[in-house]
Amino acid sequence: MTNSLQTEQPAFDHLLHWVPDVDAAVAAYTAAGMPAHANPPDTGFQHGGWRMDERYVEILTVTDEERFRAHMFAQAWTALEPAAAVASRAGGGAMTFAVNVTDVGETAARLLRAGHKILDTVIPRESTGGSIGFREVFLLDAPSWAPFFITYDPPREVFLAQIPAGAFPSGDFTMTEIVIETPDPARSAAWLAAVIGLPVHDAVLDLPGGAVRFVPGPADRIIEAVLSGPRPLDVTPAGLRWHTQ
Repeated sequence: MTNSLQTEQPAFDHLLHWVPDVDAAVAAYTAAGMPAHANPPDTGFQHGGWRMDERYVEILTVTDEERFRAHMFAQAWTALEPAAAVASRAGGGAMTFAVNVTDVGETAARLLRAGHKILDTVIPRESTGGSIGFREVFLLDAPSWAPFFITYDPPREVFLAQIPAGAFPSGDFTMTEIVIETPDPARSAAWLAAVIGLPVHDAVLDLPGGAVRFVPGPADRIIEAVLSGPRPLDVTPAGLRWHTQ
């Protein structure tokens, strides 16, 4: 397995949480001590988020499928639809997660060499108002929980440095790992390790910014996220359990 730490520098970027009602989910996050915000609906889509630091949780839903076909995220959504369908059937839940890399073009080339089928999408700065753009690469031959890869324009550390201090209060908690339930945790962990290019130990991938732990079970999806914080917490906003250890 090729170690991509030196070249692609993979790190946890954000978790996608599909919810039936963004405003209600944001209120639940905030009440639990994870201050979130909601953006207004736009072209059949609404999202908001809880930003911890360079990492965040994107809280999202499609409000109008017909109008959403014209949204700038519509192409990427074709790769995310299976995960959204799983979360929708459960009444809400985590879809997948994004891995930030230094050059997603290099990641795409590596995945293609390994025989994967991918979807390569670009959202230019002009589409988001000129401040930030990004390129995303999705695996099309993978479990619905499989991550996608993202590189921002400008790079993540550059645009985050431009955000005023306190613009997005993070609260007292931060995420330490996500938990994925699969029928064969060892096999799933080994597969993900090869895809990201990092080592795995005891069905845990130590991805910088957020470990990925596999546990046995039939769900075959992300079932919970683990927090660190000053007090015990165990809440399940819109189908996704968050808890301290």
